[in-house]
Amino acid sequence: MKACIAACVATLLSLTCVSSLAEPGARPRAAYPESEAAAAWRALAASYVRKAVRERKLENDTALNARVDAVMARVGAAVADVDSRYAHATWRAILIEDFGHGAVAFPGQTLLVDARFVRTLRLSDDELALVFAHEAGHIVAGHAYEKLSFMAETLGRDRAPTARTALLEFLAKDDYATSSRPVARLQERAADRIGAAIFFASGYDAERALALFDKLAALESSEGSDAHDPAMVRRDAVRAVLETLRR
Repeated sequence: MKACIAACVATLLSLTCVSSLAEPGARPRAAYPESEAAAAWRALAASYVRKAVRERKLENDTALNARVDAVMARVGAAVADVDSRYAHATWRAILIEDFGHGAVAFPGQTLLVDARFVRTLRLSDDELALVFAHEAGHIVAGHAYEKLSFMAETLGRDRAPTARTALLEFLAKDDYATSSRPVARLQERAADRIGAAIFFASGYDAERALALFDKLAALESSEGSDAHDPAMVRRDAVRAVLETLRR
């Protein structure tokens, strides 16, 4: 079964590679060495955590932290089951009050999660697992590195000579996030499908987890749209992968 799921993830990766606005099906060479790009993203994650510490926004609910840790450990083990690159990886999910995003994945196997998002939606363990599996899907697919390659192509290497400068430029203006949105949407679709396979390997209950999309749909009218497809479209895509794996 593990080999079957691993093959499914490999197939999904080959079908959902997105790196270029001009050729969304292509995966060009990374603009920066992976170690350099990973260091830039890890530094950004660390800066968010330091800010949360200064502002006393790290989650201090012991029971909630323990629940999040347990779900993250189980999802991390599922990633290792389906992708040998992560066989010895340690995954962390850090809860930050009012982080401003539901959850964001960073190279180094770190997820930053908005504690208010978890509480407001009253996420069950199954739903948390699906959120974490989706974010792990971004890491498996290398989406963080693709963002930096996009910036290198957009700005030119004279303005973005290093991964750090490319990342800072990406964060500096909303225009960059807007112009990269077509690629971001393809990345989110890929993360949903790869995440579904990771979720399946984790052993959590699929039907209970899919209730997440009903909760997200209830937020769409007031919060507008972003890089994600509508929640019900996402639910159907995830369900299709899960049903394929069951068969």
